[in-house]
Amino acid sequence: MHQQVPFPEPTRQSSAAILFILGNVLRILVRQLWVLILVIFFNPKKQVFGGFTWLFIGMALLGALISVISWFNFYFYIRDGELVLEKGVLRKTKINVPLDRIQTINFKQGIMHQALNVVAVEIDTAGSVGKEFSLQAIRKEQAEALRSYVEQVNSKAKTPPATENEKATIPTQKAEELLLFHLKPADLLKIGLSQNHLRTAGIIMAFAYGFMDDVANALDIKLEEELEKVPGMAADDHYAFLFLWGVVFFLLLSVLLSLLNTVLRYFDLRVFKTLNGLKMVSGLFTRQEVSASFPKIQFLRWSDNPLRRHFKMVHLRLPQAASVAVGRKTTFSVPGCYQDQLAVVQRICFPEEDHREYTAHGIHRRVIWRQIWLQAIGPVAVLLYLSWSMPGHWLLLLWLPIGVWLAIRFHKNWQWQISRESLRAQWGVVTRRGVLLELYKVQGITLHENWFLRRRNLAHVELHTAAGSVRIPYLPKEKATQLSNWVLYKVEASGREWM
Repeated sequence: MHQQVPFPEPTRQSSAAILFILGNVLRILVRQLWVLILVIFFNPKKQVFGGFTWLFIGMALLGALISVISWFNFYFYIRDGELVLEKGVLRKTKINVPLDRIQTINFKQGIMHQALNVVAVEIDTAGSVGKEFSLQAIRKEQAEALRSYVEQVNSKAKTPPATENEKATIPTQKAEELLLFHLKPADLLKIGLSQNHLRTAGIIMAFAYGFMDDVANALDIKLEEELEKVPGMAADDHYAFLFLWGVVFFLLLSVLLSLLNTVLRYFDLRVFKTLNGLKMVSGLFTRQEVSASFPKIQFLRWSDNPLRRHFKMVHLRLPQAASVAVGRKTTFSVPGCYQDQLAVVQRICFPEEDHREYTAHGIHRRVIWRQIWLQAIGPVAVLLYLSWSMPGHWLLLLWLPIGVWLAIRFHKNWQWQISRESLRAQWGVVTRRGVLLELYKVQGITLHENWFLRRRNLAHVELHTAAGSVRIPYLPKEKATQLSNWVLYKVEASGREWM
């Protein structure tokens, strides 16, 4: 049954798009001028409006006026198998994109979008730098019709068939959309607890320091003098005590913010199999629908840390073909899933994987001494030199056995396997990572040899795809050459399309 072509005639976005245009301008003004707004309300005697400020406000208002006018000249439609975009006020632009080039159509619905029953649509095409189309607001029925029609046009592309194991794992639903897994609140709690809280705490501390400094300057407050007025705060040891408590406070705040951010972004996260790929729906206030088409998925990558290993969870990523500049934005990323859920996704994206025979390999032992020098002997020597006159500096030597153990584990954990059609690799000590790559999707190969590697007859092999690279480090030169030649042979001999 053929679906009727949606948007056969030039169509404007919903009039609600004007609200989002003005909202973006207001957001920019508040972000750039929040200090001035603070002064107006709490320190009105201070002169803050200079010529540059008025110029910035005037340019923002002019930009808002031009954006509103451009809404009336913004049209999109489908004609002759192409999605056409016409826009521009003084300079007219027309963009034609064949429907079979469209790789993903993603939706985003904030609170205002949901209230007005509209969605923001991001359309990504093969090989585009950035998003080819970005519609700020169209009716949800229109967006669904557009995606459904594009998927129908592209349904002739090869879709991995469902295996017997997959059929046993996936609930029976309509053929167009199968629910693979659903993250419950308890799962989101585990994901939030297993985030990198030290990094988040550092970002919060830097932001808080800058914020307090800006507020103090805006309100003419001398922060150090005010702190010294607090009883017992004049002594340096009290400042150190306050700093330690501040670190603890920001760590706790980091945990709470990570939990809150995880719930807001990934609430009710569901991953589906569609006709042409995968779809992830998530979000509490802002609902997002992110898609990944099977041909565009270049490889499968996962990672964990000690807490996630305890929960038997991994962070799953499916990088998609795109320019390097937008590689992160086009990655289909699930913040946490269980090992059995990872296996389901693997069987869907790589249905032949369970029947492949692999040969296991490691990396050269020379890497142990290099790691010992880089993360044990070198850092300890530098820190001992800098802290020689400080009491207890010898305690730094305790890091040496830890660094040696980390180097040995690094070598032992770095394992890679090769089959006739694909490559798998796992590595890492604290944070462990893994990757699965089908050889026919490799676009290029690089052998890296620096002075250290050349003297020891070693090389790194880097396999380049349209979504990033996979590196196998510290291989004997002969084995690195054999691996490169084998992958090149498989790429040349394979008749399969990589995207």
